[in-house]
Amino acid sequence: MHSTLVIFLVTFVSASAVSNFFGAPGNLLIAIGSFFYALTTGFEQLSLSFVLTLIAVMLLFEILEFILISVTAKHYGTSRWGIAGAIIGGILGAFSGAFFTPLLGAILGSLVGVFLGAFVIEMTRKPNIGHGLRAGYGAFVGRVGGLSIKVIGSITLAVMIVNHLI
Repeated sequence: MHSTLVIFLVTFVSASAVSNFFGAPGNLLIAIGSFFYALTTGFEQLSLSFVLTLIAVMLLFEILEFILISVTAKHYGTSRWGIAGAIIGGILGAFSGAFFTPLLGAILGSLVGVFLGAFVIEMTRKPNIGHGLRAGYGAFVGRVGGLSIKVIGSITLAVMIVNHLI
């Protein structure tokens, strides 16, 4: 039973890490999955303090991602509406790209969607092509940076879990 739970946890953590590329809250899923694993095993392998540490690390990476995306987008002149457009465009792009090729299409669709979402909203607010392109580029750079932070976060959480289980 114990080996089955460990295999399930490792599989769940891996799938959750990959889900970051689709715009899903993969790091949150890792923390939740670890909590349920710890709960199921009576907190023998993963203590409550370790799970709380995982949650704290996950929150730290989420905050870093949010700050990076916001600061980068603002640096390039993207408005709040443009950031909202980038978020919606990124989600729609990830889903539509996933229809072409599941992983690569979702990643590329998300990146293109972020750019187009910010660009379209900024163009409707201020019809200036230079401003729209700059805002779209800022949202794109912010998304790449944010995705990098998410991936680093999921790797960090996975390594913490594996090291704790070994």
